[in-house]
Amino acid sequence: MQSLYARAWYSKALALLNLKNPIGSEKNFEKALEAFDALLEITPKDTVAWQYRGNILRYLDRPDEALEAFEKALAFDPENIPARYFKGLTLGYLNLPEKALEAFRGVIERDPENAGALYYSGLALNQLWRHTEAVSALSEALKINPDNPGAWYYRGVSLYILRKCMEALEAFEKTLALEPSHAGAWEGKAKAYLSLGRRREALRACEKAIELEPSSAGAWETQGKILKGIGRREEALGAFEKSLILEPMNAENRLEKGRLLGSLGRCGEALLEFESVLQIDSSLTEAKINKGKALLAIGNYQKALDSFSKTLKEGTENSESWGGMGSCLLALGKYYEAMKAYERALALGTENSCTLSGIGEIYYELGDLTRALEFFEQALSLDIENAFAWNGKGNALCKLGKYREALEAYENLLTLDYESLPARYNKGIVLSRLKARLKNSGESLENQFQTAFKKYLELSGKLSENKIGSEGWKCRGLAFAELGEYEEAIKAFDRAAEYSPEYITPAVYKGISLICLKRYEEALVLFEQAEEIFYTNMGAEGKGDPDEEKKAEESWMMNFAMNFAGKKPILEILRNAKGFALDALGRYKDALEAFEDARKVSGNGKISFSGKGIVFAHCGKWKKAIEEFDSVLILDPENVPASVMKAFALIKLEEFGKAAEFLEKLTLKDRDSDLSLCLLGFAFSRQGELEKALRAYRKAIEANPKNIHARNGLAEIYFMIGNSTGALKELEASIAEAPDNAYSRSLKGRVELEEQECENALDSFGRALTLDTENQRLMLWDAYGRYIYAESFFDEDSARFRYVLLTAAGKLEKATVCREAKDSELRAYALYFLGLFYCKVHYFRKASERLEECLKLENSRKVKQPAALLLKSIRAKKPKHAWWEWWFAPGARSFIKKTGFGIIVALIFSILLSHPAASTLPFISWPAAYISQIFYPAGENITSWALYGREYVISVLILSFLLVLPGLSSGSVENGEIEPETLTPPFPDFYIPVSVLEDFTERLEKSLFSTEPMRESIEKLGKF
Repeated sequence: MQSLYARAWYSKALALLNLKNPIGSEKNFEKALEAFDALLEITPKDTVAWQYRGNILRYLDRPDEALEAFEKALAFDPENIPARYFKGLTLGYLNLPEKALEAFRGVIERDPENAGALYYSGLALNQLWRHTEAVSALSEALKINPDNPGAWYYRGVSLYILRKCMEALEAFEKTLALEPSHAGAWEGKAKAYLSLGRRREALRACEKAIELEPSSAGAWETQGKILKGIGRREEALGAFEKSLILEPMNAENRLEKGRLLGSLGRCGEALLEFESVLQIDSSLTEAKINKGKALLAIGNYQKALDSFSKTLKEGTENSESWGGMGSCLLALGKYYEAMKAYERALALGTENSCTLSGIGEIYYELGDLTRALEFFEQALSLDIENAFAWNGKGNALCKLGKYREALEAYENLLTLDYESLPARYNKGIVLSRLKARLKNSGESLENQFQTAFKKYLELSGKLSENKIGSEGWKCRGLAFAELGEYEEAIKAFDRAAEYSPEYITPAVYKGISLICLKRYEEALVLFEQAEEIFYTNMGAEGKGDPDEEKKAEESWMMNFAMNFAGKKPILEILRNAKGFALDALGRYKDALEAFEDARKVSGNGKISFSGKGIVFAHCGKWKKAIEEFDSVLILDPENVPASVMKAFALIKLEEFGKAAEFLEKLTLKDRDSDLSLCLLGFAFSRQGELEKALRAYRKAIEANPKNIHARNGLAEIYFMIGNSTGALKELEASIAEAPDNAYSRSLKGRVELEEQECENALDSFGRALTLDTENQRLMLWDAYGRYIYAESFFDEDSARFRYVLLTAAGKLEKATVCREAKDSELRAYALYFLGLFYCKVHYFRKASERLEECLKLENSRKVKQPAALLLKSIRAKKPKHAWWEWWFAPGARSFIKKTGFGIIVALIFSILLSHPAASTLPFISWPAAYISQIFYPAGENITSWALYGREYVISVLILSFLLVLPGLSSGSVENGEIEPETLTPPFPDFYIPVSVLEDFTERLEKSLFSTEPMRESIEKLGKF
């Protein structure tokens, strides 16, 4: 009866518990417990009563007492299956999975079909990470009871952990079929989808789990992992933050949050998170490693190094700490120590992308580009998103001259990081070098080159001042210089110098920019100041003491060899730039000294030798120039610019055969060098080998259709062989490419004169003179063109004919060629044409004078002969002119003639005024009286005229005859016109274009900017 009473209270308590009335249920459980205690006092071996007592204690959350009750029941009846079953549940509640499993196995031994025991043994095995056995147990339970959602769920959990994601997914689906609101199943489904790479489906499942149970830290954690996997790192960070609100002491999730902050570039915040993790669990090695990475990522290399070192000292060695140490040492320029650390990292663990990238960077810095490339490629094979490795690969390929492949590497980096400054800058450098290599690069490459640097300048301009820094401003200056914006470059270099006044590189680059702007004096002052700073920094007392300078240079060279392998020394750049400035200022001796000083501190001295060659070229010492260019070719036999300049010098020495032979060999090596082919064409043309010259010029145009010199050379040969149409076609193309080229327009004018297109010819000569106002040959051709135009279109007696020729003569009279020409032959031509023009308009006296001047000059027979013939013709056919014109005409004896004229006229008037009748005539009576008083005092003139009157008259007649004699002796013009011998002016020089030397000099000056590819920040190796 007592047993029934106790069970009644127990049943009532269960009913209230099911009705969610815990207070009422607890009171009834207490009464049932009292009843069973009373019963057990009467019958202490009642196993059923002990079993009920144990269950009541379980419900009252007194598991230890419940366990004792179940033990009592089993002690009296070892075959009591329910007691053993409930014992297993209690042990599971007490988190004793091994003992619980033992209890459930006892149940299964006695009742193999006990679905509950199979189910809970599966849970115990799951908790013990014995998932294969757990799956087996749960599968058995499901055979008995396939409608148990919990069994399906935990079976899915074990299958997921065993990486059997498809089976796990099926198990979770079964769970949800039975219990659609099972949040854990939705979360498990999300994890399975994530492992299968089906991230979108995983995200939907996880959102459903959170919707059902927003307080599930695990669900938020899973959502964070999914969002991170699909690249939505900001949202992933938010998910982990919500997870941590629910579980603030979850070190793993806080660690993941730190990694996400680091990957988002918020490395300072990441550092704080890692420090928080270490406060939770100071032994967590991964947190220590990530703390070091965070310090590395914010550029605090020394603290990062200390952190990694401390981690290694405190615990076991690990590859990540050694790799981090290697990156810190690399950033600090300690390449040997960095390499040792990286090697240790590889020895301890599997290959790591960042470690391999660091090794690649060391080899790159040491100049071993092939090995550097190998390591960068290995790094990318492990992590295709390694930005540092992509930039390093591009840099190595760029240095190896593999510009297309380098460009592809930078494009891949931009795909990963559209705003990557190194990728933008380096892309511009590669395109610049590719443009220089491909003469016919087209607008597309030029536009890409411009866009790359402009985009770099735009993005870098958005950075704050403290983030740009000295190096950033220097790179901006170099980018402006590449774009030809030298004023902006100067401003950028000034900003760089503000950050590091002791750092001379910005000042040197500013000086080079000034050279490019032709401001040589300013550049020279800047170089002198930079040199002073250099010697001060190196410990010399000052520039000027040779011993101190030598010590400073030796110290600097030692540091350079140890720490800056593979880079252009700034001292070499400074001295070479100084040499170019001095050369431009005409201080050739000082320039040679500067280049020689640069060569002494140079790795190979190619620019120094080239600079000396240019100085000798400017001095006209072509043999010495050849020696310098040969020195360059000894160091670099494939150096095309130096080879071209050597050929240039040979042509200047008029050694056309040697030049042609040398250039033929050069064009075999470099078939795309339009300049060498152009020079080859010139050399052949001067040797008279016109066919070979034509072929060379055509090949030069094929290599570079924009080469106007080759087109001009081809046009000249076409003109020489009578192909005026071909010549005009080439010249029009040349003018279209370079409208400011005077030679192209002058040659076009000559061809048009040949074709009787005189007006077009005059226009061409006029435009050529506008472009080259001091070209004396062009002045002669312009005048000659006007003469041909007048002869062709106007009658010689017309006013228009006279106007055109007198205009041409007037221009020639004013021109330097007639007044100050250093070339006597050109002056002779000018005087000849003046004589011809004056002769044509019947200014014979002026014509004779100009021709006489022409013949007095030392000039070639080619001018002297036609000038002499024309002068002889003028003299043989003397023109009639008034007698007074002879007396007053300007000329060599004009003063004597004017004086003689005055004396004769004075004598005639004196004799006539002395006649007695003259004093009676009006108007002349007073001068007559004055003359009589002077020569005939007291009226003696009357007596004198009476005695000598006839003699006076004869004297007057003789004097009058002398006055008119020049008019009588000139004679009259005979019928017929004077036909001068046809003579054309000398052709304007189509010598090798002077711009070859200028272009070579400009190219060398620009090469001093030393636009090395930009390194990716070592901070990127602090990858999370």
